[in-house]
Amino acid sequence: MSQSQVSGRGFEDFALRVEELRAAHADRGSDPALLLDAALVELERAVEFMRPAYGAAHAPGDDVPSGARAEQRLFKAIFENLPVPVALVDGETVVRRVNTAAADLTGLTAGYAAGRPLSAFLRPGDRPVLRSQSAAVARGEGSRSLAVRLVQRTGSLVRVTLSEARLPGESEPAVLVVLWPASDRLWSPPGRPDPAAPTESVSVAARDAALTDLMDRTSGALLRAGTRGPAAALRAATDAVREELADWAVLDLLRDGVLTRLVVSGPEQTDDPGLEKEIAQQDPEGCPVVAEAVAAASAVLDGSAHDRRRFGLDGGGAPMLGRADAGSLLTVALTPAAGDLPVRGALTLLRTGTRPSFSLAEAGCVERIAGHMAIVAERCAEPV
Repeated sequence: MSQSQVSGRGFEDFALRVEELRAAHADRGSDPALLLDAALVELERAVEFMRPAYGAAHAPGDDVPSGARAEQRLFKAIFENLPVPVALVDGETVVRRVNTAAADLTGLTAGYAAGRPLSAFLRPGDRPVLRSQSAAVARGEGSRSLAVRLVQRTGSLVRVTLSEARLPGESEPAVLVVLWPASDRLWSPPGRPDPAAPTESVSVAARDAALTDLMDRTSGALLRAGTRGPAAALRAATDAVREELADWAVLDLLRDGVLTRLVVSGPEQTDDPGLEKEIAQQDPEGCPVVAEAVAAASAVLDGSAHDRRRFGLDGGGAPMLGRADAGSLLTVALTPAAGDLPVRGALTLLRTGTRPSFSLAEAGCVERIAGHMAIVAERCAEPV
């Protein structure tokens, strides 16, 4: 039997064992610790299997033997077609390569993910954990596993297995990452779509209808400013935006060149009961993202909220975004149109936990609503 036949059979056996592990993972009677040990064994086997191909592909010299080229193609084929989501990253979690299954699970294309930190695609609270564990693996401190949540998949819980991968010809070790779906939201391998998942056209149409309905609701609230007063109308519009799009909505008005906080609209229940009061008492002038949006008379969309100090600090010096567990931030200046003057204030929206980041369509809708709010804010002379 030829070497290529042996390699092919070994890969097929490996693929079958991984499928069995995935099936066992879905069985509530399985022992997670035993499954993890078995997964690490298979992961180490995959590294050993791929190492010769990688070494042959990166051997010095321009004259690469045909056998080495064949091994290189085999290495790429194995990585791309592994039946489990796999990524190759460095010690800082920067993605070097993801396979098709990993792109399908995370919702990220291979071209988009490459060169970006894998930790950036997780909810903010999980990012430092993954970075620290990846750095430890890259230092040679052994394989490890942890549970994280993906932002792109509305908080899907995944079990991440990290293993050191020393690649020939490179001084710095890489980290091989395997992503094991661990939530009720099931993952379907490429070519096996989830029949329960809505089609893209249906979800887009539903989102457009919801945004149109939100525009109607806020317009109605603002049109009643003549009877209820401008401040009450702005509060009602802010509440409506928060109910549809965010967990927190904060409205700051610019009066005589000074930002003043008018509305703080938050969830009815929160793990931090004092947070709403802290946000209400915060000086908007010390809130960097608000000052940035007002100065530029534009919108600021931060899909990952990586800089936890961007929405300012509380009275004890802790970042507000950290206390709110914010994963996405949108601040829109109150102007009749983007870039126009004068600026009447800013509307800031926060999404917390595992909710997906604000989309461009949602940001555009909020900009139009903010334009309507700017007209009412011009007439808002009530004391805060």
